[in-house]
Amino acid sequence: MRVLLLGSLAPASLSAEELQQHGAATFLLDGISRAASHQLVRHRLASFSQESQRYVDLSKIAQPGIELTVTPPAIAQNPETRVRFEQAMHDLERAYGELRALGIRKEDSRFLLPNASVTRIVVTMDFSAWRHFCWLRCDKAAQWEIRQVAEEILRTLHRLAPAVFQDLVDYFLPGEPLPA
Repeated sequence: MRVLLLGSLAPASLSAEELQQHGAATFLLDGISRAASHQLVRHRLASFSQESQRYVDLSKIAQPGIELTVTPPAIAQNPETRVRFEQAMHDLERAYGELRALGIRKEDSRFLLPNASVTRIVVTMDFSAWRHFCWLRCDKAAQWEIRQVAEEILRTLHRLAPAVFQDLVDYFLPGEPLPA
């Protein structure tokens, strides 16, 4: 997973309150699962651009060293469940390739692709919406992958606007050394 800040608006001349309402940031989230992206797009006060499974041919990007799926840690840490998960993912990838070889369009073949499929998505929110996202998704009850994404976003947002995000850092990332 990669969280990359693409751009931000955080004028130093604004107060923390003004910055919360008028500051904004855009991130590229690369290598997250479709399961995580489905949680992300529930945040309606955002703009999204997501890689399309309709236009990207899975069989053309399936190469050694390129992961096509995200494996949950609980599965990866157990040899028996890891083998079963990897076999299921391999079976789905093979079936997708077979449908494509039989002339089935990508838009229909993609129905076989799992929520574990990797994706890329660009997300823009104002700082107020990012605060709400971080408040919900950094919580220990949040699903592990979206929590990892949210924590990395929070670290980056804190570097951009510490006055706006310090309280969230103190609550969710206590004791973590972060530059002001």
